[in-house]
Amino acid sequence: MTRTIRHVPPPEKEKVREWARTLLQDNFYVIDTETTGVGRTDEVVQIGILNREGQTVLETLVRPTCRIPAQVTAIHGISDADVLNAPTFLDLYVQLSSLLAGAPLVAYNMEFDWRLLVQSAGRYRLPLLRSGTQHCAMKQYARYKGQRRPDGTFRYHKLSDATRQLRLPMDKAHSAVGDCRMTLALIYRMAGES
Repeated sequence: MTRTIRHVPPPEKEKVREWARTLLQDNFYVIDTETTGVGRTDEVVQIGILNREGQTVLETLVRPTCRIPAQVTAIHGISDADVLNAPTFLDLYVQLSSLLAGAPLVAYNMEFDWRLLVQSAGRYRLPLLRSGTQHCAMKQYARYKGQRRPDGTFRYHKLSDATRQLRLPMDKAHSAVGDCRMTLALIYRMAGES
């Protein structure tokens, strides 16, 4: 008599699957930014926003008030020359504010992207942007993957690593819209829909 062994996903993976499935039942935006760096005074130099169907809602370079360091340009490929004629965050604020108002948002490392948006608005003393519920796909993927650190917390993975681990297409990594596309594909995969 042959016994069939059925794989039972860990509880955390199931919770993430449910999160992704619930998210996909409603409208939301995937957002990503490229920046002048990761510090407390850095700013956004590119914004990408996709809807849940993967259509580009916003894709723009942003001219910061500071220079883009060469070591950062080496990562995302955006130089001072590229943003010379781009709109400033001030120029984009009304459009961005109305687009995000009340909209659920997902980012791969939401805390970072949101902090950089807030910092960029702060350069012009603009009111804080408001959105609907914010979701961090990086934290969800950490739970989905299930690798724990010695302290018991889940280990985070870079977006490019998560994409490779799930054998998803990697296109234009370190561009705002490219990273949005990878994040959206990750959400669909975690939901079990691709």
